[in-house]
Amino acid sequence: MAPSSQIQLMRHAARPVLSRGDRRRILQSSPPSWSPPSSSLSSCAAQHQQQPQRQQQHEHRRSHSTATRPLCAHPNKYVSGITPDQISESQAVRDWYAANFKDWEDEPDRIIVGSDVAGAESAEDPDGDDDEEDVGPPGGGGVIALPENLVRRNVRPLVAYLRTPGREEGSRNCYRMRNPGVNDPNFPLVPGMLHGSDPTSGILSISPTSKVMVKTPWFEIQRELDRYHHGITGSFASRVYALTVYRSEDAHLDHHRSRVVKKRDRNRYRVDDENNVVVPIPPPTLPIPPPRAIVPGLENVLVIPADLQMHPVGNFAYCLNFIRYHPKKPIRIPVRCVNEEESPAMKRGGFLSMVNRTIECLVDEDVPIPERIHVECSGLRQKDVVRRDRLIVPDGVRIHPRVAEDYLIGTVFGAKGGGGDEKKEEDEKKK
Repeated sequence: MAPSSQIQLMRHAARPVLSRGDRRRILQSSPPSWSPPSSSLSSCAAQHQQQPQRQQQHEHRRSHSTATRPLCAHPNKYVSGITPDQISESQAVRDWYAANFKDWEDEPDRIIVGSDVAGAESAEDPDGDDDEEDVGPPGGGGVIALPENLVRRNVRPLVAYLRTPGREEGSRNCYRMRNPGVNDPNFPLVPGMLHGSDPTSGILSISPTSKVMVKTPWFEIQRELDRYHHGITGSFASRVYALTVYRSEDAHLDHHRSRVVKKRDRNRYRVDDENNVVVPIPPPTLPIPPPRAIVPGLENVLVIPADLQMHPVGNFAYCLNFIRYHPKKPIRIPVRCVNEEESPAMKRGGFLSMVNRTIECLVDEDVPIPERIHVECSGLRQKDVVRRDRLIVPDGVRIHPRVAEDYLIGTVFGAKGGGGDEKKEEDEKKK
């Protein structure tokens, strides 16, 4: 029995051998078995008519081997803003596409991008005020709508879930919450605790019921960290949030999916081989999340993030607690410099070496909670000491009484200001 390699050689030798001229005559004599529709593929047909003879032979060979040729892809898929009309009108654009994207007209999976409607939308709405739409089902979004009084006070919403006693406590269980497996339907949750007193609600910190074990979605924390940052230059730990706690079994990822997208043609299209027409494929509908119930007494609870622990290597949130906030509770607000260009020392490269980057303040109930307290830097010279008397405190905000009158903010170091040269001249005159 002949080996398999010899059989393949015998089969190859048995094939009819055609010369290059015979193959060319066969390709030129065989008509194409596909013609583009006049309505939807007029631009693509014009492109193929203007291509050289070698490209036409390549298309004849492809049509000879397949029954239906794929539809031309949209040029905007490769270069943003290019339309089929620009391709058909400009020879330079066609040459550039042919040099950089070979065979870009053919889509292997017969899926093309929708028509370019961004230009029409921008012409209708040049300001871009109405360029978003809600694609979620009615009432299915997980967006938390805060009351108007909390919005005026510069309070942002935050979502957490109750932790199941016993099953979601301890090091191993918390590790599984932070790092769910591949087949685990849960999403990353950061363990923590809600504690502290609130005299306005009759909650005392000495009561065991004041401590609530919660778990916060990781992306909820990371969203705020990306916005306000953490550390000596961040303000995440100095902000007030409205925390809403749901039941543990209501933790579902669909509640946290974004349902507001840019207005555009989100349809995809395919070619119907039988009728030779373009059929739109509607985008998949977002799933409707299951209903969730708020834990009684834990809706829009004003809290301050506390004891944020970050992973030493991965630098992601590892644990986060919340302390209840009320108007009589002091809050540490970051300190930032303003009018640095009016300082003779700081405009020449000097800087304010911060000793205390925050200061404890009391904020009235109906006053917006400031994100920072400004330090007036006008007239600062080298080695000037900045204390609390240079702070610009807004209305309705007052510094806590336990903060000393000579509370040190920092000292100016670096390049000398205008006062350095005057001191040198005075010393020379004295000599």
